[in-house]
Amino acid sequence: MQAATDDYPDALVLGDRLLVEIDGDEDPAALESTEYFAPVLGVVSLPGTGQEFLDAAVAHANEKLQGTLGANLLIDPATEKALGSGFERALTALHYGSIAINGWTAFGFITPTLTWGAFPGGTIDDVGSGIGVVHNALLLDRVERSVLRGPFRPFPRSLPVANGGGRLTILPKPPWFVSSRTGAAVSEGLTRHRADGGAVGLVKTLMRALRA
Repeated sequence: MQAATDDYPDALVLGDRLLVEIDGDEDPAALESTEYFAPVLGVVSLPGTGQEFLDAAVAHANEKLQGTLGANLLIDPATEKALGSGFERALTALHYGSIAINGWTAFGFITPTLTWGAFPGGTIDDVGSGIGVVHNALLLDRVERSVLRGPFRPFPRSLPVANGGGRLTILPKPPWFVSSRTGAAVSEGLTRHRADGGAVGLVKTLMRALRA
């Protein structure tokens, strides 16, 4: 936190958190290349709208940001539908080992069948975010990345008639939503199911999820 404050003395302090918004000629280099490992949120504005903005964001992430372990994308269903194949093309161009669409990359880490590791390209001389992957319970060879998807809105607001005709999901409020009342219990239940299996425990976890 002190390092971020030293780098950006005009940052907004919100309790024990720090919000850094890059304005004008302010240099974002420290923000883009330092893992503060603290509640520091940096915001860099990019030009364009629609596909132009998305392409600019992907290029910025690939070329300016340190690390290639995980990237989170938030997009509403109507916008994704309007972008069409351009959205999938942008995902292909995004060089990160774990990509979460309307989700949290941590679920890529705790899902055994998915891979967790940096985007390929690290070397012994320039390790970056690491070499190779872990987990990968399906034992797939030469995996480039894992992509997971969550709902932009939980059911029933995810119905196409209510969300601009976008992707249908019957998922309840996900446990990573800050407003989920049963997030901790659901996360524990899913973890136990991965370890032990069994239909009874999974049903109990799903019932808890419906009360989120």
